[in-house]
Amino acid sequence: MRTTLDLPDQLVKRAKIKAIERGTSLRELVGAALERELDRPSEPKPMRKRARFPIFDSKAPGALRLSNAGIAKLEGDEDRRRHGRTR
Repeated sequence: MRTTLDLPDQLVKRAKIKAIERGTSLRELVGAALERELDRPSEPKPMRKRARFPIFDSKAPGALRLSNAGIAKLEGDEDRRRHGRTR
């Protein structure tokens, strides 16, 4: 199959030199390099840690009024309940 790629001039120049040194064509060199890349096992993507947000009970959803001090107290209570320790 014929295709057109827009590659940096310096990269193409290096590839042509390497093909000549190996006694092969640019087409064969690029094809072999592409085969090697596609046959390599994929590197696993690092697992992202899921964020956990505190949930506060409210008798009237959307009307919960908390100060920073109130939030800190609730988070501390939750930490003690979950982990048996303070923040």
